[in-house]
Order: sequence, then structure tokens, then C-alpha cells
Amino acid sequence: MSQPDAEAEVDRLVARVKVAKAEAKDLRDDGDVPGAIRVLESAVALLDRSWLKAEVKAATPASDAEKRMAAQLADCLGMLGGNYRRDDQPGKAQAVFLRGREYEQAPRLQVESSYNLVNAITLPLEATAATTADLTADLRGAIDAIDRQVNGNRRKDRWAWADLAQCRLLLGDSAEAMRNYARARDLGDDDTVRSITGVLERQQAALTKKDPAAAARLAEAIAVLR
Repeated sequence: MSQPDAEAEVDRLVARVKVAKAEAKDLRDDGDVPGAIRVLESAVALLDRSWLKAEVKAATPASDAEKRMAAQLADCLGMLGGNYRRDDQPGKAQAVFLRGREYEQAPRLQVESSYNLVNAITLPLEATAATTADLTADLRGAIDAIDRQVNGNRRKDRWAWADLAQCRLLLGDSAEAMRNYARARDLGDDDTVRSITGVLERQQAALTKKDPAAAARLAEAIAVLR
């Protein structure tokens, strides 16, 4: 298939996936989480069936088509994982977060998101016996990936800075984390701060007994952010 034909195919797939994502969001907002899951599962399957699907570990530079497909797939997987979590299916949520993380971490694909990256770390902290020490390598990998993003096209993305801060805070680098949170706050608004503190409060509650040192760092960050 020629390059123009490939681009036309990407355009067609992206358009269909965007419609599916909008439908899934409406269903979720209306309380029909199982319906949202079905729509997103179909969207992921559609992207998986395409010959244009992105290869995470290929040696050659990624084409624009691969990059666009990877971005859509990562977004769909993140949304699907979020809905699995709402539907109390943490195992399925973690599986798709881990898959989405591969696309967000792959330098060749240049996916400009970190939702899967961060949720693949925080879900085990909240839903299993895992502590921050168990996830040190994952946290460092996430920091490396998000740091590339904030030094590129996501340098003015408040959520990228918040994700980077969260990973650094969990890893124990409180000083750098607070500088990153300050950047997120400067780029955002009061709703941004409320969202950030809400996430930290949930994690603090999950870590209080099994990882008190991490819980204490989270409490200090919450106090500063407020």
C-alpha cells in the first residue's frame, strides 16, 4: 500500500476510534460503565487488526502512521483500564495499563501521554500488597519516559508535570517532586490542584499501614499543595 493510501487508512481508523472514545465517555458519564467497556474493547480490537499497528520494539524509525496509531491505542487502553477499575476489575485494568505503558515508554513511537505509565504503578499500590520499594524500577522507567515528554511537546502540559511529580514523590525525591508540582500548578488552575491532591489522598490512605514513609511524603505534599 502506498504512503498516501496508508495515511488515508490511518485517517479512517482514527476517525472511527475517536467516535468510539466519545461514545464510551458518554456511557461512562451516564453510569453505564459496562457499556463503555464494550465500546472501548471494540476500538482496541479494531486497532489491533490493522496492518498499520505500531511495533514497540522495532529497530527502524517509526513512521508517522505508526506514531498516530500508537497514540490512539495508548489512549484507548488507558480509557479501558480506567473503566475496568471503575467496574472493580483491577486485574483486567492492570493488564491494559501495562500494555499501554509499552507504547508510552517506547522512544521510537513518541506517544505524548503518561496515563498508562502512572496507573500501571499506582493501581498495584492501591489494590495489592505492593509498596513503593517493590516498584522502584517501574518508577524510574516512568520518570525517564515522562522526563523526555516534558522536555519535548508536553513541556506545557500540566498533567505531564503532575505525573512526573507523582512518580518522583513515590520514589522519594520530594524536593524535585514539589518543583514539578509547582510547574503543574502554574500551568493549571484550582481544579488541577484539587485533582492532584485527590489522587495523593487516595494513595496516602492505601500506603499508610504498609508503606508509612511513602504515606508521610504524600501527606507533606498534600499540605504544601493545599
